[in-house]
Amino acid sequence: MISIIAIACTGLFAQYENVPGAFSVGDLFEKEGPLHLTLRFDVKTFQRTREDEEYQPAEMIQTIVDPASSDTSWITYPVRVKTRGIFRRDHCWVPPFWLNIRYAGIEAEELEGIRRMKMVVRCRNAVSYEDYVLREYLVYKLYNLLTPYSFRVRLVRLTLVDTGRKNKEMEDWAFLIEPEEMMTRRLEASSVKSDVLTTRTVNRDVMDLLAMFQYMIGNGDYSVAGRHNLKILKSLDGSPVGYIPVPYDFDYTGLVNTDYAVPREDLGIESVREHYFLGPCRGRVLHEQAIEKLQALHDEMVCTILGFPYLDEDEKMDMVSYLQEFYNQAGRPDFIEDHVFRTCRQ
Repeated sequence: MISIIAIACTGLFAQYENVPGAFSVGDLFEKEGPLHLTLRFDVKTFQRTREDEEYQPAEMIQTIVDPASSDTSWITYPVRVKTRGIFRRDHCWVPPFWLNIRYAGIEAEELEGIRRMKMVVRCRNAVSYEDYVLREYLVYKLYNLLTPYSFRVRLVRLTLVDTGRKNKEMEDWAFLIEPEEMMTRRLEASSVKSDVLTTRTVNRDVMDLLAMFQYMIGNGDYSVAGRHNLKILKSLDGSPVGYIPVPYDFDYTGLVNTDYAVPREDLGIESVREHYFLGPCRGRVLHEQAIEKLQALHDEMVCTILGFPYLDEDEKMDMVSYLQEFYNQAGRPDFIEDHVFRTCRQ
Protein backbone atom coordinates (compact mmCIF):
# COMPACT_ATOMS: atom_id res chain seq x y z
CA MET A 1 0.00 0.00 0.00
CA ILE A 2 2.75 2.45 0.99
CA SER A 3 4.76 1.66 -2.15
CA ILE A 4 1.74 2.43 -4.34
CA ILE A 5 1.27 5.78 -2.60
CA ALA A 6 5.00 6.49 -2.99
CA ILE A 7 4.72 6.16 -6.77
CA ALA A 8 1.81 8.61 -6.76
CA CYS A 9 3.89 11.06 -4.68
CA THR A 10 6.83 11.38 -7.07
CA GLY A 11 5.44 14.50 -8.73
CA LEU A 12 5.71 16.41 -5.46
CA PHE A 13 9.48 16.75 -5.77
CA ALA A 14 9.05 19.51 -8.37
CA GLN A 15 7.47 21.86 -5.85
CA TYR A 16 10.69 21.80 -3.83
CA GLU A 17 12.76 23.25 -6.66
CA ASN A 18 15.94 24.50 -5.04
CA VAL A 19 16.02 27.98 -6.59
CA PRO A 20 16.73 30.91 -4.24
CA GLY A 21 13.99 33.54 -4.45
CA ALA A 22 13.13 36.90 -2.97
CA PHE A 23 12.43 37.36 0.74
CA SER A 24 8.87 38.57 0.16
CA VAL A 25 6.12 37.85 2.63
CA GLY A 26 3.55 37.40 -0.11
CA ASP A 27 5.03 33.97 -0.82
CA LEU A 28 7.26 33.48 2.21
CA PHE A 29 5.07 30.76 3.71
CA GLU A 30 3.41 29.61 0.52
CA LYS A 31 6.34 28.35 -1.55
CA GLU A 32 7.86 24.98 -0.74
CA GLY A 33 11.38 25.56 -2.04
CA PRO A 34 14.00 26.49 0.57
CA LEU A 35 14.85 30.10 1.25
CA HIS A 36 18.63 30.63 1.01
CA LEU A 37 19.90 32.77 3.88
CA THR A 38 23.23 33.56 5.49
CA LEU A 39 23.43 34.83 9.06
CA ARG A 40 26.64 36.51 10.19
CA PHE A 41 27.07 37.04 13.92
CA ASP A 42 29.21 36.06 16.88
CA VAL A 43 27.90 32.54 17.45
CA LYS A 44 30.58 31.91 20.07
CA THR A 45 29.28 34.75 22.23
CA PHE A 46 25.71 33.74 21.44
CA GLN A 47 26.38 30.29 22.87
CA ARG A 48 28.11 31.65 25.95
CA THR A 49 25.37 34.17 26.76
CA ARG A 50 22.37 32.06 25.74
CA GLU A 51 20.56 32.83 29.00
CA ASP A 52 20.71 36.58 28.38
CA GLU A 53 17.53 38.39 27.42
CA GLU A 54 19.34 40.86 25.18
CA TYR A 55 19.40 40.73 21.40
CA GLN A 56 22.69 40.32 19.57
CA PRO A 57 23.34 42.17 16.28
CA ALA A 58 23.62 40.10 13.10
CA GLU A 59 23.61 40.41 9.34
CA MET A 60 21.13 38.46 7.26
CA ILE A 61 22.25 37.96 3.67
CA GLN A 62 19.78 36.62 1.14
CA THR A 63 20.84 34.90 -2.07
CA ILE A 64 18.55 35.61 -5.03
CA VAL A 65 18.74 33.96 -8.44
CA ASP A 66 16.94 35.59 -11.36
CA PRO A 67 14.97 32.74 -12.99
CA ALA A 68 15.19 34.39 -16.42
CA SER A 69 18.91 35.14 -16.59
CA SER A 70 20.24 32.88 -13.78
CA ASP A 71 22.12 35.91 -12.45
CA THR A 72 22.81 35.78 -8.72
CA SER A 73 22.54 38.74 -6.36
CA TRP A 74 22.71 39.26 -2.63
CA ILE A 75 20.79 41.54 -0.27
CA THR A 76 22.04 42.29 3.24
CA TYR A 77 19.68 43.18 6.09
CA PRO A 78 20.63 44.31 9.62
CA VAL A 79 18.83 41.97 12.03
CA ARG A 80 19.14 40.83 15.64
CA VAL A 81 19.03 37.37 17.25
CA LYS A 82 18.11 36.08 20.70
CA THR A 83 17.71 32.55 22.05
CA ARG A 84 14.26 31.21 22.84
CA GLY A 85 12.75 28.10 24.36
CA ILE A 86 13.31 26.42 27.70
CA PHE A 87 14.90 22.98 27.37
CA ARG A 88 16.61 23.56 24.03
CA ARG A 89 18.16 26.80 25.30
CA ASP A 90 20.17 24.74 27.79
CA HIS A 91 20.61 21.57 25.76
CA CYS A 92 21.49 22.84 22.31
CA TRP A 93 24.82 23.91 20.87
CA VAL A 94 22.84 26.48 18.88
CA PRO A 95 19.34 26.77 20.36
CA PRO A 96 16.31 28.00 18.41
CA PHE A 97 16.22 31.77 18.28
CA TRP A 98 14.20 34.84 17.56
CA LEU A 99 15.12 36.59 14.33
CA ASN A 100 14.25 40.24 14.94
CA ILE A 101 13.61 42.04 11.63
CA ARG A 102 12.02 45.20 13.04
CA TYR A 103 14.70 47.56 11.71
CA ALA A 104 15.92 45.38 8.85
CA GLY A 105 14.39 47.57 6.15
CA ILE A 106 12.69 44.69 4.33
CA GLU A 107 10.25 46.34 1.96
CA ALA A 108 7.07 44.31 2.21
CA GLU A 109 3.64 45.64 3.13
CA GLU A 110 2.76 42.36 4.82
CA LEU A 111 5.64 42.84 7.29
CA GLU A 112 4.09 45.92 8.86
CA GLY A 113 3.80 45.29 12.59
CA ILE A 114 5.96 42.14 12.42
CA ARG A 115 8.94 42.49 14.72
CA ARG A 116 10.38 39.00 14.85
CA MET A 117 10.16 35.43 13.61
CA LYS A 118 11.06 32.11 15.19
CA MET A 119 13.86 30.19 13.51
CA VAL A 120 14.53 26.53 14.31
CA VAL A 121 18.09 25.39 13.62
CA ARG A 122 20.11 22.24 14.18
CA CYS A 123 20.47 21.84 17.92
CA ARG A 124 23.78 19.92 17.93
CA ASN A 125 26.41 18.81 15.43
CA ALA A 126 25.34 15.16 15.20
CA VAL A 127 23.80 14.15 11.87
CA SER A 128 20.64 12.98 13.64
CA TYR A 129 19.97 16.53 14.79
CA GLU A 130 19.73 17.70 11.18
CA ASP A 131 17.10 15.01 10.68
CA TYR A 132 15.22 16.33 13.71
CA VAL A 133 14.92 19.77 12.11
CA LEU A 134 13.51 18.32 8.90
CA ARG A 135 11.17 15.93 10.71
CA GLU A 136 9.78 18.71 12.90
CA TYR A 137 9.29 20.88 9.82
CA LEU A 138 7.23 18.07 8.28
CA VAL A 139 5.02 17.79 11.37
CA TYR A 140 4.00 21.42 10.88
CA LYS A 141 3.24 20.63 7.23
CA LEU A 142 1.06 17.69 8.26
CA TYR A 143 -0.99 19.84 10.60
CA ASN A 144 -1.37 22.45 7.84
CA LEU A 145 -3.26 19.78 5.90
CA LEU A 146 -5.85 19.51 8.66
CA THR A 147 -6.72 23.12 9.31
CA PRO A 148 -5.81 26.72 8.39
CA TYR A 149 -5.66 27.33 12.15
CA SER A 150 -2.02 26.32 12.17
CA PHE A 151 1.42 27.86 11.96
CA ARG A 152 2.89 27.83 8.47
CA VAL A 153 6.61 27.18 8.06
CA ARG A 154 9.29 27.86 5.44
CA LEU A 155 12.32 25.70 4.90
CA VAL A 156 15.66 27.53 4.98
CA ARG A 157 19.04 26.50 3.62
CA LEU A 158 21.05 28.37 6.21
CA THR A 159 24.70 29.34 6.28
CA LEU A 160 25.92 30.45 9.70
CA VAL A 161 29.05 32.60 9.62
CA ASP A 162 30.59 32.73 13.10
CA THR A 163 32.41 36.06 13.39
CA GLY A 164 33.64 34.95 16.82
CA ARG A 165 35.56 32.05 15.26
CA LYS A 166 37.32 33.74 12.34
CA ASN A 167 34.23 33.65 10.11
CA LYS A 168 33.90 29.88 10.28
CA GLU A 169 30.99 28.78 8.06
CA MET A 170 28.43 26.09 8.79
CA GLU A 171 25.74 25.21 6.26
CA ASP A 172 22.63 23.52 7.54
CA TRP A 173 18.87 23.13 7.37
CA ALA A 174 16.57 25.37 9.38
CA PHE A 175 13.03 26.66 9.13
CA LEU A 176 11.08 29.82 9.89
CA ILE A 177 7.76 29.72 11.73
CA GLU A 178 5.01 32.10 10.73
CA PRO A 179 4.85 34.99 13.24
CA GLU A 180 1.78 34.91 15.46
CA GLU A 181 0.78 38.40 14.29
CA MET A 182 0.88 37.26 10.68
CA MET A 183 -1.19 34.17 11.46
CA THR A 184 -3.89 36.16 13.28
CA ARG A 185 -4.04 38.64 10.42
CA ARG A 186 -4.40 35.82 7.90
CA LEU A 187 -7.14 34.15 9.93
CA GLU A 188 -8.89 37.37 10.96
CA ALA A 189 -8.42 36.48 14.61
CA SER A 190 -6.86 37.88 17.76
CA SER A 191 -4.54 36.26 20.32
CA VAL A 192 -5.91 35.27 23.71
CA LYS A 193 -3.46 35.43 26.61
CA SER A 194 -5.57 33.77 29.31
CA ASP A 195 -3.98 30.89 31.23
CA VAL A 196 -7.23 29.69 32.87
CA LEU A 197 -8.79 28.08 29.81
CA THR A 198 -9.37 24.32 29.63
CA THR A 199 -10.07 21.80 26.87
CA ARG A 200 -13.76 22.29 27.71
CA THR A 201 -13.69 26.03 27.00
CA VAL A 202 -12.13 25.95 23.52
CA ASN A 203 -13.84 25.20 20.21
CA ARG A 204 -14.95 21.57 20.36
CA ASP A 205 -14.32 20.56 16.75
CA VAL A 206 -10.88 22.19 16.58
CA MET A 207 -9.87 20.74 19.95
CA ASP A 208 -11.02 17.22 19.09
CA LEU A 209 -9.09 17.20 15.81
CA LEU A 210 -6.01 18.70 17.48
CA ALA A 211 -6.09 16.11 20.29
CA MET A 212 -6.39 13.19 17.88
CA PHE A 213 -3.58 14.60 15.74
CA GLN A 214 -1.39 14.94 18.83
CA TYR A 215 -2.16 11.32 19.68
CA MET A 216 -1.25 10.28 16.14
CA ILE A 217 2.15 12.02 16.25
CA GLY A 218 2.89 10.90 19.82
CA ASN A 219 2.72 14.27 21.55
CA GLY A 220 2.08 14.44 25.29
CA ASP A 221 3.81 17.79 25.70
CA TYR A 222 0.94 20.25 25.33
CA SER A 223 -1.84 21.73 27.41
CA VAL A 224 -4.61 24.29 26.98
CA ALA A 225 -4.24 25.25 30.64
CA GLY A 226 -1.23 27.55 30.78
CA ARG A 227 -1.07 27.55 26.97
CA HIS A 228 1.80 25.08 26.98
CA ASN A 229 2.96 24.67 23.37
CA LEU A 230 -0.39 26.07 22.23
CA LYS A 231 -1.45 29.52 21.12
CA ILE A 232 -5.10 30.45 21.67
CA LEU A 233 -6.99 32.51 19.11
CA LYS A 234 -10.39 34.17 19.00
CA SER A 235 -12.02 34.63 15.60
CA LEU A 236 -12.99 38.27 15.01
CA ASP A 237 -16.13 37.33 13.08
CA GLY A 238 -17.22 34.62 15.51
CA SER A 239 -16.63 31.69 13.18
CA PRO A 240 -15.63 29.18 14.33
CA VAL A 241 -17.28 29.88 17.68
CA GLY A 242 -15.10 29.84 20.77
CA TYR A 243 -11.40 29.86 21.47
CA ILE A 244 -9.16 28.17 18.92
CA PRO A 245 -6.01 26.25 20.03
CA VAL A 246 -3.05 26.24 17.64
CA PRO A 247 -0.13 23.88 18.43
CA TYR A 248 3.59 24.48 17.96
CA ASP A 249 6.96 23.01 19.04
CA PHE A 250 6.89 19.33 18.04
CA ASP A 251 10.40 18.21 18.98
CA TYR A 252 9.05 16.14 21.89
CA THR A 253 6.81 14.03 19.67
CA GLY A 254 7.26 10.38 18.80
CA LEU A 255 7.10 11.29 15.12
CA VAL A 256 10.22 13.50 15.41
CA ASN A 257 11.78 11.13 17.96
CA THR A 258 14.64 13.26 19.28
CA ASP A 259 17.11 11.52 21.57
CA TYR A 260 16.38 14.02 24.35
CA ALA A 261 12.58 13.72 24.34
CA VAL A 262 11.11 12.03 27.41
CA PRO A 263 7.41 11.68 28.29
CA ARG A 264 5.84 13.42 31.24
CA GLU A 265 6.16 11.33 34.38
CA ASP A 266 2.44 11.52 35.15
CA LEU A 267 1.55 9.79 31.86
CA GLY A 268 3.03 6.47 32.98
CA ILE A 269 4.67 5.67 29.64
CA GLU A 270 8.34 4.99 29.00
CA SER A 271 8.88 6.54 25.58
CA VAL A 272 7.46 9.37 23.47
CA ARG A 273 7.00 6.74 20.77
CA GLU A 274 4.06 5.41 22.81
CA HIS A 275 0.76 7.02 21.83
CA TYR A 276 -1.20 8.64 24.69
CA PHE A 277 -4.52 10.47 24.29
CA LEU A 278 -4.72 13.75 26.25
CA GLY A 279 -7.87 15.22 24.73
CA PRO A 280 -11.23 15.71 26.44
CA CYS A 281 -13.67 12.83 26.80
CA ARG A 282 -16.45 13.05 24.23
CA GLY A 283 -19.15 10.75 22.97
CA ARG A 284 -17.99 7.99 20.65
CA VAL A 285 -19.43 9.69 17.56
CA LEU A 286 -17.37 12.85 18.09
CA HIS A 287 -14.15 10.88 18.49
CA GLU A 288 -15.00 8.90 15.37
CA GLN A 289 -15.49 12.12 13.42
CA ALA A 290 -11.98 13.31 14.35
CA ILE A 291 -10.53 9.93 13.36
CA GLU A 292 -12.37 10.02 10.03
CA LYS A 293 -10.88 13.41 9.18
CA LEU A 294 -7.40 12.03 9.77
CA GLN A 295 -8.16 8.88 7.80
CA ALA A 296 -9.36 10.97 4.84
CA LEU A 297 -5.93 12.62 4.73
CA HIS A 298 -3.88 9.43 5.03
CA ASP A 299 -2.55 9.41 1.47
CA GLU A 300 -1.87 13.15 1.45
CA MET A 301 0.06 12.92 4.71
CA VAL A 302 2.13 10.02 3.43
CA CYS A 303 2.84 11.96 0.22
CA THR A 304 3.86 15.03 2.21
CA ILE A 305 6.57 12.95 3.86
CA LEU A 306 7.64 10.75 0.95
CA GLY A 307 7.63 13.67 -1.49
CA PHE A 308 10.03 15.69 0.68
CA PRO A 309 13.43 15.47 -1.06
CA TYR A 310 15.75 16.66 1.70
CA LEU A 311 15.23 13.92 4.28
CA ASP A 312 16.94 10.53 4.11
CA GLU A 313 14.72 7.72 2.80
CA ASP A 314 15.09 5.66 5.97
CA GLU A 315 13.99 8.66 8.06
CA LYS A 316 10.95 9.20 5.85
CA MET A 317 9.96 5.54 6.03
CA ASP A 318 10.31 5.64 9.81
CA MET A 319 7.91 8.59 9.94
CA VAL A 320 5.43 6.88 7.62
CA SER A 321 5.61 3.63 9.59
CA TYR A 322 4.97 5.52 12.82
CA LEU A 323 1.90 7.21 11.35
CA GLN A 324 0.73 3.86 10.03
CA GLU A 325 0.71 2.54 13.60
CA PHE A 326 -2.02 5.06 14.36
CA TYR A 327 -4.02 4.26 11.26
CA ASN A 328 -3.82 0.54 12.01
CA GLN A 329 -4.95 1.14 15.60
CA ALA A 330 -7.72 3.55 14.66
CA GLY A 331 -9.21 1.04 12.24
CA ARG A 332 -9.94 -1.46 15.02
CA PRO A 333 -13.43 -1.54 16.58
CA ASP A 334 -12.06 -1.37 20.15
CA PHE A 335 -9.71 1.56 19.49
CA ILE A 336 -11.77 4.26 21.22
CA GLU A 337 -12.40 2.11 24.31
CA ASP A 338 -8.79 0.98 24.64
CA HIS A 339 -6.88 4.11 23.62
CA VAL A 340 -9.16 7.13 23.97
CA PHE A 341 -11.65 6.53 26.78
CA ARG A 342 -8.88 5.03 28.93
CA THR A 343 -6.90 8.29 29.24
CA CYS A 344 -9.17 11.13 28.03
CA ARG A 345 -9.66 14.10 30.35
CA GLN A 346 -13.05 14.57 32.04
